[in-house]
Amino acid sequence: MLVEESWLSLRISESGVKNLEKSPVFFISVPRKIVRLATERNRIKRLIREAVRLNPEFKSAGKVLYFSVRKKPKRPNLEDVKKQLFYSSP
Repeated sequence: MLVEESWLSLRISESGVKNLEKSPVFFISVPRKIVRLATERNRIKRLIREAVRLNPEFKSAGKVLYFSVRKKPKRPNLEDVKKQLFYSSP
């Protein structure tokens, strides 16, 4: 079976977090150098936000989530992003 290399990386930080009782904070980086069109970058960000919203593992407060796109995905949908999150989560 061929395993596809991950195009999305995730880093979770719990140290130094203050005043985050409600929900986790997350940052999404989609570099223009990797994904040229703004509409594609925005679509990827929307899909990541939706996947995080639907995943109960990311609901715990007091965490900072850093998402970074490492290479351009081929027209991702929500299922692709969920697979990448599951693949890249610790």
